[in-house]
Amino acid sequence: MKISNIKTWLAVIFLIFLEQGIKIIINNNFLDRHIPIVPPLLYFDPMFNRDYSWFNSMLNLNIGKGLHVFVAAVMIIFIYLVYRYLNKRLGNRKAVNFMFAFLFSGAVCSLLDKVLWNGSLDYILVDGYFTFDLKDVYIDIFIGLMILMMLIKREAFKTLDDKELMRDFIRFVFRRS
Repeated sequence: MKISNIKTWLAVIFLIFLEQGIKIIINNNFLDRHIPIVPPLLYFDPMFNRDYSWFNSMLNLNIGKGLHVFVAAVMIIFIYLVYRYLNKRLGNRKAVNFMFAFLFSGAVCSLLDKVLWNGSLDYILVDGYFTFDLKDVYIDIFIGLMILMMLIKREAFKTLDDKELMRDFIRFVFRRS
């Protein structure tokens, strides 16, 4: 595997260690705490989500750990391949690297949650709605940046041919294997 941008990979490693380090500290010292952050809306309130995903939890799908681990691993591979494709097609762009660092870190942290934590140690409660963790923030940062990019570059996005882009990506993936 060729590392095209060492800063991006160092950022990924940092983000993963930060997220997992926070969880280790919380698990060892603060698991039984309930601390207001911005009452009455936001609280530090750690809990384990043993349903492995928000969809599984909200829809009571009862999908097991194995399928969740498989899907997370496939997503990590897909995200990496898209990143490599974009670097080939667009060159080494700071915006792509920055967005990739957050999305890839979030995906790896999600896999680590399933494998190492047997679920997710979530700790920020939005009262009455849901509890989340830093990995969710990483993914939300990616989504926000993607929406911003699509708004700023909307004319460029309009010119994309979806089918040709997909064919080019598939050719890229199978040439690399």
